[in-house]
Amino acid sequence: MNNFLKEKLKGRKVIVLGFGREGRSSFKLIKNILPELVFGIADLDEGVAEDELLRTFPENMLFLGRNYLAAINKFDFIIKSPGVSLKGIDIDQGVELSSQTSLFIGFYRDQIIGVSGTKGKSTTSSLIHFLLRKNNIKSVLIGNIGKPAFDSLHDIDNETIIVYELSAHQLEHISASPKVAVLLNIFPEHLDYFPSFEAYKQAKYNIFKFQDNSDTLICADCLNNDLEVISGNMCFGIEKSDNQAYLDNDRLVIESRGEKLSYNGNLLKILGVHNRLNALAAVLAVNKFGLAVEDAFEFLSDFKGLPHRLEFVGEHLGVKFYNDSISTVPQSSIEAVKTLKDVDILILGGYHRGLDYNNLADFISASDINTIIFQGKAGDIIYELLLERDFDKSKLFKASNLTDAFGTIRERSAQGDVCLLSPAAASYDQYRNFEHRGDIFSELANALK
Repeated sequence: MNNFLKEKLKGRKVIVLGFGREGRSSFKLIKNILPELVFGIADLDEGVAEDELLRTFPENMLFLGRNYLAAINKFDFIIKSPGVSLKGIDIDQGVELSSQTSLFIGFYRDQIIGVSGTKGKSTTSSLIHFLLRKNNIKSVLIGNIGKPAFDSLHDIDNETIIVYELSAHQLEHISASPKVAVLLNIFPEHLDYFPSFEAYKQAKYNIFKFQDNSDTLICADCLNNDLEVISGNMCFGIEKSDNQAYLDNDRLVIESRGEKLSYNGNLLKILGVHNRLNALAAVLAVNKFGLAVEDAFEFLSDFKGLPHRLEFVGEHLGVKFYNDSISTVPQSSIEAVKTLKDVDILILGGYHRGLDYNNLADFISASDINTIIFQGKAGDIIYELLLERDFDKSKLFKASNLTDAFGTIRERSAQGDVCLLSPAAASYDQYRNFEHRGDIFSELANALK
């Protein structure tokens, strides 16, 4: 990788755009292998100047504050971090736009299982990594799950399978695709960043756009009609139809080498139809790297899932609490309610990013949920949509924050109730991220006496 980067960047004027976790990772590696490189750093946050990594960095190569994007055309190679939007920014001809993701995939593509989707990518990536490790296959888990790719180089050799969770932001500016690409689903999301749902979809499609006929795309059947894919694609879904992997009542079925192999889905610790589909995608992915389907099935029931994803918090005052803070789109929240079946108290809302909540409102209107608590702008929108549908107003409550919501929970809950946090909205109107929101929910639930 070091020699690859030297050949790619030597003699270039390089700017790292965004100095968060991934930007710092790119800076550390490239500065180490090319110390004489003409290097700039641009970030909205002026506090970046105090970063210990930049203690000896020349001030005239720091471009910080409100107009930080104006610096990009002073350089000829941009390494963009995932959270930086270039909407409305013109990049001069001859300036190459890249990213840590694109550089990493460009070098390691034949060792990578890339996983993307609006929902389920962290669970599926983690499950793929888990199955490989359980079968004594060397693997690393990197990317959107929380570990920048460049931070794992010391763990990778020629035999390592790299499981790379990829967000739309990471996929937006890549020029290579993984050997095996998993695309779980696509719903409207991040419309505060992307100019349209179509632009968001096209970013997701980059996960397979640069594949060739020796590569594999594993995708959900709902995507097939919209994609022109390579010949090696494999499909999974709820029904058999043309899928190689599908659900048959409670069983996960994979057709492989002329055989029909199946697994009892009731043994899974991760709940819901969506997680059974995630498990199918994971088994297909590891199978493409040589692991037998039977050997993958053997360890599925050992996987316990990830926090904030239909996580059972505990039973307090006779109420069972579930933390599904990861659900930031309406489709995911609908699946969460379907999975738990008897939800009595539902907490919705948060930061509004232009999502359409009509389907969620229709679903709730037909449900038996007794108490619905709303937060934030997104909550206000769902509240109004339910009133338009003549939903019983006595079941609807607004809360300024989660502490306020728990006041309503105390008043409205009864022995045997199920309380679900599944917001269908982003968290960053009040919280650092969805994990922060979920942690606060869990703390408040565990404090009930």
